[in-house]
Amino acid sequence: MVQENQSSPNELVDQNLFRQFLDRDFPELKNIKDFKLESVGGKGENYTTCLLRAKFELELNDGSHRSAAYMAKTLPLTRREQVSSWNVFDKEHTTYRDYVSDFEKMYKNAGKDVTFAPKYYPTNNKLEEELLILEDLGQRGFRNANRLAGLDLVHTKATLEKLAQFHAASAVRFELKGAYPAAFDRNICSNTDDFKEFREIQSKSFVEALPLYKSSHLKSDVESYASQAEDMFQAYAPRIEGEFSVLNHGDAWCNNFMFQYDEAGHLKETYFVDLQMCRYSSPAQDLLYFILSSTDIEFKIAKFDYLVKFYHEKLTENLQLLKYPKQLPSLRSLHQSIFNHADWIFPIVSILLPIVLLEGSDDSNMDTMMDNEGAGDKFRNNMFKNSRIIRHQKEILPWVFNRGTFEVRR
Repeated sequence: MVQENQSSPNELVDQNLFRQFLDRDFPELKNIKDFKLESVGGKGENYTTCLLRAKFELELNDGSHRSAAYMAKTLPLTRREQVSSWNVFDKEHTTYRDYVSDFEKMYKNAGKDVTFAPKYYPTNNKLEEELLILEDLGQRGFRNANRLAGLDLVHTKATLEKLAQFHAASAVRFELKGAYPAAFDRNICSNTDDFKEFREIQSKSFVEALPLYKSSHLKSDVESYASQAEDMFQAYAPRIEGEFSVLNHGDAWCNNFMFQYDEAGHLKETYFVDLQMCRYSSPAQDLLYFILSSTDIEFKIAKFDYLVKFYHEKLTENLQLLKYPKQLPSLRSLHQSIFNHADWIFPIVSILLPIVLLEGSDDSNMDTMMDNEGAGDKFRNNMFKNSRIIRHQKEILPWVFNRGTFEVRR
C-alpha cells in the first residue's frame, strides 16, 4: 500500500511563499491587507494535481489598494507519493523555465509576438514537496471552454495554430541546442507500472460497452489489441528514422487550453496550461489526442484530414519564420506519422474521451477511477454508457477500425 503524506496543500501554501512575487510585481507594496486561498476547478476537471488560487488585497506606499492573485499547483490530496514519482513537476518547471521562455524569445527575435502560457514564477525557497506558481489567467479573463460540448471550429483552429507554433519552435530549438533531456522521452516517468490493473479493468468495461456503440463486431479485435497494448503514457517515444519530431504538449485536451475574448465576445488569445507531460516525439501524438478528445462531434471525424492540413500549413509557416534548417515535413509524411502512431488512439477512446465527456461528480477523482470494486464500477458505468460517449464512439470507432488501428502486430 502507498503510504500517503496527509499534509493538506493549504498548510503548505501560505502568504509568505508569495512575498517575493508580490515585491517584484508591486514595487510600491507596503502591506498585505488580506490573504485567501481557495480551491480551483470543479468536480471532474482535474485528476492528478490540486489547484489553489492565492488571492491578496494589498496596500501600496501611496495609500492605494490593489488586488492580486496567483495559481498554486500542488500534489493531489491522495496518491501524492505516486504522482510525485512520475517526475511531472520537475518536467513542468523545466518546460516553463527553459523551453516556453526560449520559444517566445525565438518568435520575438523573428519579429512575431507569441505567448504560449501564463507567467511562471520560479521560487527561491527550498520547498518540502512539489509546487508550481503561475499567473492567474482568470484575472485577464481567460477561461476554459465547455468540455462536454467540445470545441467549435474557431476554437479548434486557434488551438491547432498555437500547437503548430509551439511544435515549430521546439523543432528549431532541437536543431540549435540539441536533444531534450531523457525525461522528455516519456509522458510519465514512472519506475513501476502502477496502471496495469486499471488498464485491464478499463479495457474490459470498454469492450462490454461496444454493443451500445453499434460495434459488437470489434470485440475480438479490441480484446486482442488491448491484451498486448503498452501504456502509452509511460512508453518511451519510438525513434523512426527521418520522422519529424517536436516537443508535444503531451496532455492536449480541451481543459488544458484557456481562451481570452475581446469585448465583442470574439476569441482573442489561446494559452496552454498543464505542461507536465511534454514528450519529444511526432506531432501525431498531440494531433490525435486533441482532435479525437476535445472537438465537436459534428466535425472531429468529418473534418479530421482538413484539420491536419490546417495544422500542417501553420506548422510549415512557423518553421520557415524561425528558419528551420532542415527539409520541411510534408503533409503526406505527417499523415503517415499519424498512422504510425495510431497506438495513441486506444487510450484516447478507452480512457481519455470517456473522462472528458463525463459530467463532474464527487466520484470524479483518481481513487474512484482506479477502484476495481463498487465505486469504480459505478464510475465506469457512467463513463461508458452516458449518451455523449455513445454518440462520440458511434462516430469514431468505424473510422478507427477502417484505419486498421486495432490490428495486432505480429
